[in-house]
Amino acid sequence: MRRTVRGVGICLLPLLAGLWVAATEFGGHLVPWRPVMVDLEVYREAARVLMSGGDFYSLPGQLQFLYPPLAAVLSVPLAVLPTTLVQIGWTVGGVLALLAVLHRVGLQGWVLSLVGTAAIVFAEPVRQTLGFGQLGIFLVALVVLDLVPGPRVLSRRLLPEGFWTAVATCIKLTPALFAVYLLLVRRTRAFVVAVVSGVALTLAAAVVAPQRSVEFWGRLAHGDTGLGGSIIYFTNQSVMADVVRVFGLGPGAALLGLALSAVVAALGAWAAVLWHRRGDVPLAVMLGGVATLLASPVSWLHHFVWVVPLAVVLVRDLLPVGGARRLPAWFGLLGLVFCGWVAIEPFRNLPNGGDLELTWTAGQNLLASVTLLLGGAFLVAAVLVGLRREPGHTPVTPDPVEQRRPDLAPPAPVREVRP
Repeated sequence: MRRTVRGVGICLLPLLAGLWVAATEFGGHLVPWRPVMVDLEVYREAARVLMSGGDFYSLPGQLQFLYPPLAAVLSVPLAVLPTTLVQIGWTVGGVLALLAVLHRVGLQGWVLSLVGTAAIVFAEPVRQTLGFGQLGIFLVALVVLDLVPGPRVLSRRLLPEGFWTAVATCIKLTPALFAVYLLLVRRTRAFVVAVVSGVALTLAAAVVAPQRSVEFWGRLAHGDTGLGGSIIYFTNQSVMADVVRVFGLGPGAALLGLALSAVVAALGAWAAVLWHRRGDVPLAVMLGGVATLLASPVSWLHHFVWVVPLAVVLVRDLLPVGGARRLPAWFGLLGLVFCGWVAIEPFRNLPNGGDLELTWTAGQNLLASVTLLLGGAFLVAAVLVGLRREPGHTPVTPDPVEQRRPDLAPPAPVREVRP
């Protein structure tokens, strides 16, 4: 009972802040409850069209459903419940998911409550995610709670490692990079679970919506994301967006953007593997998250929820342990500058809309590309630091309740012990 009361007390302030942000962002109202959750409504409309047998990739209106078919299938409960209940439940779920992520990377008690509240109120990616009714927080939570060892509510897993990463991948594709990470760090069982689960979930969605599944995967195989020219919009902070804003829409720019995106993805996977081998699994997963953001053809500002747990991990690793830091100060500060830049979004006042992004000056393009430049520099620095052992480096010991595996342990041989 005392534990429940304490948990409610920790969550109360972030929940109130989350409901206020969700209701008032983009001109909505808290009383009476009138939020502007346009993306949540897209999910609900896609589910309604799915249930009626229609094409949920051709919705009426300007905003379209662009996710894989499984996302439409999973949205069905959102379509059958009352609107207000869905909006409030979605917001509460998002706040609790964010708190779960922050708890997994080490925050507890009043610190967890205050940091969670600050992230909701001041970090633009979180604000926009709640205001739009977006699913970015849930995607981060699926991966972090699946792959990062740490304190958990239950004493053991209900589903094997890799499953929730597969769910995230079947909703938004880019988390597939974490399957590569699992393979490279020799977490073979988790890799197999992720791949098999992903295939099974995709086939299950194809059974429910066979024609739409064929159309979606066929379009994707031909490089069609369904976005068209909107990929240049300034809130898209990916490698691809920066390339096409500078060089224009065309096959040459698209190929260059894809090539650079592949380089960034490979760089991020390399960095994640290096830090995993150093024993810092939370930082390894965060580096993978940054890579998915930059390498994805489309990474809207609200997708950058990853910077919140990343900032917590960096601050933790910058604090002295036994008289030594886990990270070089310059590297940690570079990562925090990246997180701060994304959280504040100083480029929001650039001319935008109506293809104005294609008319930007060199200075305006440079300002819009700072996210990529900082993020890319951070990944490069992560590789350089990961390749050498710092004199004061202290490996991070995995949580014993999570799992003790040789690939998570310090360099000395450790016999595998299963819980």
